Amino acid sequence: MAAVTSLDRMVELVRARHTPARVVIAACAEANAVLAGLEAHRQGLAEPVFVGDVAGMKALPELAGEDFSRFECLHEPDMGAALKRSLDLLEEGRAGFLMKGGVKTDVLLRAVLGRKRGGAGLLSHIGVFPHPREERLVIVTDAGVNISPTLTRKIDIIKNAVAVAKALGMDPPKVAVLSATEKVSYNDMVSSKDADILAKLSRMGIFGDAVIGGPFALDIAVSEEKARAKGVDHPVAGRADILCAPNIVTGNVLYKAVTSLMDLPMAGIVVGANYPLVVPSRGDSDRSKFYALALAAYLSGMQG
Repeated sequence: MAAVTSLDRMVELVRARHTPARVVIAACAEANAVLAGLEAHRQGLAEPVFVGDVAGMKALPELAGEDFSRFECLHEPDMGAALKRSLDLLEEGRAGFLMKGGVKTDVLLRAVLGRKRGGAGLLSHIGVFPHPREERLVIVTDAGVNISPTLTRKIDIIKNAVAVAKALGMDPPKVAVLSATEKVSYNDMVSSKDADILAKLSRMGIFGDAVIGGPFALDIAVSEEKARAKGVDHPVAGRADILCAPNIVTGNVLYKAVTSLMDLPMAGIVVGANYPLVVPSRGDSDRSKFYALALAAYLSGMQG
């Protein structure tokens, strides 16, 4: 398949589908999540299913005058029961992905991991954003779930991101494992050691046909000019599709540098289960929330 080169192109592909995906809004008495679900419907991205305190949802002042008769609304005022029913819908194939409403993110993720039928391996956060100088998309991981991942967890984080990259037509995906420098220091810089091992595992076929390079400083990963200037000759150098951060702090700083300093949109979701999870941050812009829903709908359709 041809690579999806922009977030707007991804939206077009979702809209072109005959049957929109269904998104469960879990613990739905939360105005921002409901408004996002309604906007997804208006934009032809997904059909929302509202699960939770439906009476409380309809009473929210931000939703005055909204007509919910067009949508499936399942009244479960108890938070735990609402979350259980939401996950049941997903596992029964009655919805394609989930968006967090009033439930806390850590509670939601624990519930997903606790389900026998959820298919969850390691859950990880991915953010997809447009390259600022080229007509292509870039993925950053993990900016929101795994705080200080071990080498084993980094393997799973990369595999999750590679699956998303392939769904977006990045084939084979090129992964840059980030550190502060391209020099390997097993004793003083764990991130460089892990990156070196991950690159060696890639050459052994652990990640399929994905190409892993590292350790790379960010400039080496994204700029061919900087890579040449520093004498780094590698298929990933300057051409990374996936930026794998060493820890959540680095990933989160990179994520917010893209969205806050560069004012670029970011489609951020949680992957690793059988269905995508949209867990927006309060700081995410409306357009980033929109693209996150679009990405989840896109991946849901690919999985279906």
